[in-house]
Amino acid sequence: MGKVKRLPVLLGAVAATLVVCASAQAGIVTVGSLSTAPSTPATIGSPATLLNSSLGEVGADVTSPVTGTIIRWHATGFAGGPFRLRVLSPLGGQNFLGSGTSGPSVPLGPGTETFSASLPINAGQTIAVDNANGSDKIGVVLAPTGSYSFFVPPLANGASGTAVGPAVGAEFTFNAEVLPPPAFTALSPNAGSIKGGTPVLISGTNLIEVSAVRFGSVPAASFVVQSENLISAVAPAGPALGPVDVTVTTPAGTTPVVAADQFTYTACVVPKLAGKKLKGAKKRIRKAGCRVGKVKKTEGVTAKTGVVVKQNPKAGKILAPGAKVNVKLGQ
Repeated sequence: MGKVKRLPVLLGAVAATLVVCASAQAGIVTVGSLSTAPSTPATIGSPATLLNSSLGEVGADVTSPVTGTIIRWHATGFAGGPFRLRVLSPLGGQNFLGSGTSGPSVPLGPGTETFSASLPINAGQTIAVDNANGSDKIGVVLAPTGSYSFFVPPLANGASGTAVGPAVGAEFTFNAEVLPPPAFTALSPNAGSIKGGTPVLISGTNLIEVSAVRFGSVPAASFVVQSENLISAVAPAGPALGPVDVTVTTPAGTTPVVAADQFTYTACVVPKLAGKKLKGAKKRIRKAGCRVGKVKKTEGVTAKTGVVVKQNPKAGKILAPGAKVNVKLGQ
């Protein structure tokens, strides 16, 4: 395996102070260098896969502590390209397996830049960067307890190999944001009108970067992400009576179906009342989720002797819960 000749030569000239930065948003985990200090661009010298073997900042993660999806990555002091973020599976020692790659990204300047991604990563996997050209540059800072390794040529997806290194005393300035998959805890309330419009609070975990909230297959009328644990939504009109699963979708996936995510659509399904005594008609009306409306009687008919000869609305109509049903009693 060849060596990256130019990179180690430039490390001795790097002089920078490491500054620890926190994850930008709760629920998102940062993997990689946390340095915000200006980095010294180092010429790579060859297409390669470059990774940090250890990091100098307290709390920095070399490997992902969670399973999720890399939704973006950051690079400081990069030039040239295109660069690709890579996921590696440690196989012990300096041995790794190529396990996934992002799309290409080209930095526009030497400062910190952010690139979008949709790259699955498992707990225990690490990240690396692939460059395309020998003239490409990567940001480097001094880190007494940091170290880096590399593959030349780049390690392909599905291929395993042994990295050169680790070289101690510096680290590459790139990191990735990992979003764990969303999970459901509860709905409040868990039932509402089939006509829609019910305000609903959705509780769970990792409820950020939300792209969709659905009641069954129907998108919520609206939703607002209040925090990583809470979404306020408005239920849409229901496709049918009964329960549907409410799901939340983020770049890390869709909440799995669980008992706690069920929202039950209720309604007034107008019953057939013809020929029923008033007492029986009232029972049917209430059981159907409706309310008794006006009761009219033909001449000579009482509540005890008459039966329903007319109703409004007609039987079979599906209305909002508590809608009134009017009846007329006759012989």
